[in-house]
This record gives sequence, C-alpha cells and structure tokens, in this order.
Amino acid sequence: MMSVKILCAAMGLCLSLAACAVGNTTDYRDVVPPLGVATQKTVAVETIDMRPYVLADDNTPQWVGMVRGGFGNPFGVHTQSGAPLATDLTQATISSLKASGVKAAPATARTASDRNLRITVRDWKTDSMFTTSVYFNAEAEVRDQAGTVLARNAVNDKVVHDNESMNLPSTKLERAKAAFKTFMDRLLDGGIRQALR
Repeated sequence: MMSVKILCAAMGLCLSLAACAVGNTTDYRDVVPPLGVATQKTVAVETIDMRPYVLADDNTPQWVGMVRGGFGNPFGVHTQSGAPLATDLTQATISSLKASGVKAAPATARTASDRNLRITVRDWKTDSMFTTSVYFNAEAEVRDQAGTVLARNAVNDKVVHDNESMNLPSTKLERAKAAFKTFMDRLLDGGIRQALR
C-alpha cells in the first residue's frame, strides 16, 4: 500500500505541474526565417486563419495549443503579443521580407502591390505533457497584380518531441517554436520566394 508520504509527494508534483501549465504564451512574431528575397516589387502579405477549432469558436484566434498539467488537464497556450496568430504571422513575414530590403506591408482592400503573398493556416497547435506534439497545416500562394497565381505550396506535417516530462513548459514551447520555424521555411520554399521577385 502506498505510504502517505509518497502519496503526498505525488500529489505535490501533480499540483506543481498544473501550476507550471497555467498562463503560458509563445511569441511567433519572429517565426519566419530570413527569406533572402531581393526585389524592387512591393509585396502585400495576408494570413487567413482557417483552423476549424477557431472557426467553430472552440478556441480564440490567439490560441496556439495546450500544456497539460499533472493530471492531464489541458491549459491553453496563447500568443505572447495578445494578437491573433494570423496577425503575428503576417508581421513575422513582413519583418523577414523587410530584412532583405523588400517593401512589404499588410494586405488591405485598398492595397495596390506588385505581389500578394497569402498564407492560409488550417492547423497550428501544440499539445504538451510527457511528449510535445506540433501540428502544422498551411498553404502559401503568390499572386501578381492581376490576380494570376504565380506559385503555390502546402505543408501538412507533425513533429513529436519525446522525453519531455522533465522539461518546463517554456522549454517545451521553445522547442515547438523551432519546429514551426522549420515548417514555415518549408512552406515559403524556393518557388514562393522566386515568385515574389
């Protein structure tokens, strides 16, 4: 029979894990790697959040995953900025393009640009406890001023990080962020970058 001391220690660990799981955020405003695009063309960037759990109002547009407490109970993870994920991705993409000297801005109904880069997100979430699962499903599309599609690419993938039980939620989320950065690099591939020129 389990001693009271062991039972108390186990309960304490579960409560500690639950406390660590509350209130976590991730900053995705730098998740787009350097794109290395050099062009005189202007680029309008937009991100559309088509995640079904957001469209159904099961989660907010700021929701990016969950960290589970000691009993497996989920606690939401949200964007550190407090802005919708789509806004953070748009800003991250613009920042990456501007780093190469590209004139990039958010797309609006009145935007007149040479190129339009649209990113459609269908899945973007993490699920962390003893392992961390990272889910990604998105499409990138470049159109010219006339609306002709110049390039399109899609990535639908999942990464699982094992042996996470001893890692703090912040460590798990940083590793997940690195996976998202790799996914974004694959999404905005050579074809997409060439079409922006």
